[in-house]
Amino acid sequence: MIGQDGKPMSKEMIRTAVKIYAEESRGSKAFAGLPRALVSILDALVVGKTTYVKAQDGQLQLTRKKDKTLAVT
Repeated sequence: MIGQDGKPMSKEMIRTAVKIYAEESRGSKAFAGLPRALVSILDALVVGKTTYVKAQDGQLQLTRKKDKTLAVT
């Protein structure tokens, strides 16, 4: 995953971005700072499905739970 600054994101940076995605409103400055590709991936993730995001230091598993929350492992 490439960040807004054009550099690869680490696992911790992606976890932080997913937390912002889950907690902030779409109009906030924090949400506007999220990578567009990550927002598209998370928007398209349906309940019960899993996807993987490549980070600079490995990959992360993103899952949308039945209660529509996101799990990052």
